[in-house]
Amino acid sequence: MKVKWTGLVDDLQGHVDTRHYARHIPGNREWASVCGKPELSDTTKKKKAGLPTAQRFKALMAETKAILHTPERRAEWQARYDEAIRKARKYNKPIQGRLYDYIKHELSLEQKKKA
Repeated sequence: MKVKWTGLVDDLQGHVDTRHYARHIPGNREWASVCGKPELSDTTKKKKAGLPTAQRFKALMAETKAILHTPERRAEWQARYDEAIRKARKYNKPIQGRLYDYIKHELSLEQKKKA
């Protein structure tokens, strides 16, 4: 269903009710689409959580969290991030906006190289 985006929908923050949510239509910030939330059974959720992709993502998030909560490792990654931002500004290239996103992205690239 297509609806006009109003302040009411902003107040709901996307949730229309327990089974539906509203999202902006790409390229048109004035209109929204009301979509149904996917309903998965517990067995389907467990099956999806056991997939290799989900396991790799879980390991990636755990490693990112460990880096951010260890002061020595965080300082090392902060230095790498600062250097990446300096180079990105020098050559006018895009870079991840936050340290967390940068770490997650770089670890993801390392995982892809190993595979």
